[in-house]
Amino acid sequence: YLGTHVVLLEFWSIFCKSCIEEMPHIMALRERYRSQGFEVLSINTDVFSDARILTALKKAGVKIDYPVLRDSRQEIAKAYNVELLPVTVIIDRSGWIRLYQEGYRPGDEERFDSLIQKLARDDEVDDDITLAPRDGVTDFAAPGGDLITEGRLEESFSLTGLGGERITVGENRQTVFFFWSLYCSPCRAEFPHMLELRKKYASRGVDICSVNVDSRRLEARVRKFIAKYPGLPCIPDWNEPDTIGLANLFSVGSTPTVIMLDAQGSIAFASAGSLDTAALEAALEKALQTAETTK
Repeated sequence: YLGTHVVLLEFWSIFCKSCIEEMPHIMALRERYRSQGFEVLSINTDVFSDARILTALKKAGVKIDYPVLRDSRQEIAKAYNVELLPVTVIIDRSGWIRLYQEGYRPGDEERFDSLIQKLARDDEVDDDITLAPRDGVTDFAAPGGDLITEGRLEESFSLTGLGGERITVGENRQTVFFFWSLYCSPCRAEFPHMLELRKKYASRGVDICSVNVDSRRLEARVRKFIAKYPGLPCIPDWNEPDTIGLANLFSVGSTPTVIMLDAQGSIAFASAGSLDTAALEAALEKALQTAETTK
């Protein structure tokens, strides 16, 4: 549906009374705006059989006429940081989350209706929606395993930032990668710190770059956001063919994440979650001192 539809995700369980109460209103919204490119995807988080789910809906007098996706392992729910039910997510045609709501109260459908109407007409909406973090990280990023915290690059390579900057990694320069997402509220809090570090260490041969892990569909919004931090290069890491794939290289699975490489291309610092600036600076100073003594 990306690129063609406004999508509402409806996370629910058969044990959630307010989830069931919300459904008729969601169905009415679908009926009203379906012809304008609006679709609903219902995401059930229970572990029971399809038959039990259908029986529960029948007893509640609800007959869903849109797709019901089974998320019994809560993989989709985890990706969207769903901890309470119901959760309603509205996504515009570009893939940008425009509403993220936990719970349902009678009358909420009026707010949903107003937003869907605007998005169906492709009206500009200025709201910045971020996902609630858990333990300082937001698991809405490129998929990865355990963050790689040690190792060395086999060879140097170059990257190009959205502003045309060329960043060469592994040729006797320290490099700091700050992985972030538009949806990650802790990431936003770290940008001023990263910009200050960039100003402080640029003259000492340290490249500090932000790395966006969202999607090319959100390029305009990424550019708009980073324009507030001139001087801090942004490398697009959108998992496309013929790209390095930094998030995959380091197994980054959440944001914010910081990886620092020393002059030899070895990982000297790796951290997920809110940044310990003092620890990163200590690692930078140590790497710079080591580089000086080995000249």
